Amino acid sequence: MDNEGKSNPFSCGIMKNTAIKRRCIFVVALGILFAIAFKYIDNDKSAYSYVCVENDYNTSYITNAKSEKENLITYLNTVNNKNLRIEKPTAITVDGLYVVALKSKKDALEALKITLDKYKRGSIKAYFKNDVRLMEVDTPTANLKTIEEAVKDLEGKSRSVTYVVKDNDTLWSISRKFNVTLNDIYNLNPGISQRIYPGELLKIKESKPLLTVVTEKKSVYMEDIPYETVTQKDDKMFINDSKVLVRGKTGSKIVTAILKYYNGEIVNKNVINENVVSEPVNEVIAVGDEPLPVTYATGNFIYPVRGHITITSRYGQRWGRLHAGIDIAASIGDPIYAADGGTVIFSGWESGYGYLVKIDHGNGYVTYYGHASKLIVKKGDKVYKGQEIALVGMTGNTTGPHVHFEVRKNGVPVNPQIYLK
Repeated sequence: MDNEGKSNPFSCGIMKNTAIKRRCIFVVALGILFAIAFKYIDNDKSAYSYVCVENDYNTSYITNAKSEKENLITYLNTVNNKNLRIEKPTAITVDGLYVVALKSKKDALEALKITLDKYKRGSIKAYFKNDVRLMEVDTPTANLKTIEEAVKDLEGKSRSVTYVVKDNDTLWSISRKFNVTLNDIYNLNPGISQRIYPGELLKIKESKPLLTVVTEKKSVYMEDIPYETVTQKDDKMFINDSKVLVRGKTGSKIVTAILKYYNGEIVNKNVINENVVSEPVNEVIAVGDEPLPVTYATGNFIYPVRGHITITSRYGQRWGRLHAGIDIAASIGDPIYAADGGTVIFSGWESGYGYLVKIDHGNGYVTYYGHASKLIVKKGDKVYKGQEIALVGMTGNTTGPHVHFEVRKNGVPVNPQIYLK
C-alpha cells in the first residue's frame, strides 16, 4: 500500500511538469511566428509603396499573386530587370568650368553627341580636346536647358575680355588676375609699354571656341612634287644675264595620310604612304659670268651736268603744251655727260632742240640732251655712264644756255626727276 501510494503521486507530478514545458514552448514559438509575420508584412507593404509611388510601375500583379512571398519575389525581379533609378539633373563641365545643366545624364550625353557628330562624318576617330565631364547637381528646374539649348551653349564662343586699368594695377598683377601670361597681354595689345595708366583699355583674352572637337580622317590625294632649280655659269653671257636651258616640271605622287582637324580645320598631317606617279624635272638656268662692259646700262640715271644743279623749268604743262623734260642751267661750253650707259641712236640737229643727242639704254629707256653747242659722239657709239657726249649751248628754241634733259620710257615722256640720283 505504501509503495503504491508513493509511486502514484510521483508519476502524476512528472506528467504535470512535462505538460507545462510543452505549453511554454508552444507559446514562445507562436510568439516568434507572429513577430516574424508582422515584420515581413510591414516591410512588404513599404516595398509596394516604393513601387507604386516612387516608380509608377503597374502593380496589378500584387492582387493576383498567390502569396506575400510571391509578391516580394516579383518586386525584386522587377527592380533587377528594370534597373530602376531616379536620375538627378546633370551638368556638363569643360576644362573644369560649368557650362550647362540638363534634366538627366542621358540628355547631357545626347547634347555632347550632337556636338561631336557635327564634325564626325567620315572620321576614323572623333573626340574632345578639352576635359569634358558630367556631374550630378541639385539645381532648380528653371535652370535646366533643353538638348537644343545645351548644344548652342557648347558650340558658343568664349567672349573676349577687355579690362579697364585701375589704380595700382601692373601688367603682372593683371596677368595673375586673369591667369594669362605677360606675353599673351603683349601679343593682344601691340605697342603697349610696360607702364600702364588708370583708364587704359587692355584686351586680355582672345575669343575662341568653347569646345574643340578633334577628328582624324584617312585621306588619299594627289600632291605635286616641286622641281629644283640648277644654275650653270656661262662665260659668254654678262653677269646679269640668264637663260633657261631646261624648263622645270613638277612631278606628282599619291599620298595616303591621317589628317587631324580641330573643329573642321586641319592642324596636322601624318603621312603613312607615298607612291610617286611621275618624277619632277629640274630646271636648268645658265647665268652669265662675263663682267659687264662700262657702256652697259645700270638702270639708274645721273644728272647730265656737274656741280650745283639749278632747274630753271620743270617737267609738265608750260605755255599750253607739255614741256617733256627739265631745263638745267649751265654755262656755254660746260661738258654734258651721259646719264647712263647705252648706244647713241641720234646725234644731230632737230627742230626746237637744236643740237641733240639721243641715247638708247637698252632697257626701254631713251634719254635726250638738247640745245648743245657741240656734239662729241656720233650715231652708233657705245657710251658709258658719265662719259662726255656734248657741250652746253643755246641752240634751238632757248632763251639762255642750259641743257634740256628728257627721259622717255617705251617712247613716252616721263618726269626725269623721278629717276635722277
